[in-house]
Amino acid sequence: MAKKAADWDPANTLVLVLGLGLEDWADPDDPTWRRHATLADFFRKSGVPADQVLLWEDDHGRPDRVRRKLPAFLQNSDEDTLFVFYYAGHGSKEEDDDFYFCHPTADESLSQTELFQLIEDNFNGYRVLLLADCCHSGSLAREVETRETEYYYAALTSATSDIVSTGNWTFTDCVLGALRGEASLDTDQDGTVSFGELCDYVVQQMRDVEDQPADFQATEGFDASFRLAIVRDLARARRR
Repeated sequence: MAKKAADWDPANTLVLVLGLGLEDWADPDDPTWRRHATLADFFRKSGVPADQVLLWEDDHGRPDRVRRKLPAFLQNSDEDTLFVFYYAGHGSKEEDDDFYFCHPTADESLSQTELFQLIEDNFNGYRVLLLADCCHSGSLAREVETRETEYYYAALTSATSDIVSTGNWTFTDCVLGALRGEASLDTDQDGTVSFGELCDYVVQQMRDVEDQPADFQATEGFDASFRLAIVRDLARARRR
């Protein structure tokens, strides 16, 4: 029997972790509060080449810099490349009904409309995973639901498009748990953690722990069975 494997290849994965204004939630008594950096480090340790993982925070994540630097990063891809975009920070839904990733000091913010356009103008692959831990982040999921595109998008967010989000790291901890292959997420006990299982877990955790709804959506080309990780302790998972 062939050994199970995740459905993404670290050597052919691009990751952008964007963190804006996170000092607002810094906990001086908790040295692990920078979960966004932990996520970037996870991908590096999993075999994604260092130059294929970007961790942009505050000044490095200014909208003008994203517009200048992201295209070349995305162009380093082929049709089998997975692009993972993760955002944590402030999110805003404005009168123009667009969603914005809000920079703490810049005069302007990057909109989700710009993000999708940057991806589709420059990314040579098809599969894109969008993760957002911020207020109104469900706007990404609603865009995926209605967007006419040849790209295979999946979006998972800490909140729906119409509400603010907790300042805790519950959502991101769920994502880290899934990518690390924690057995508790393997609800069908097949030895893997799928995107669908992560979505269900995030919805449950955000409801039970934070008393708020999460959101997710995927296009037809990004199946819920997409395997994010192999369960680390398969024997323990099967005893549950």
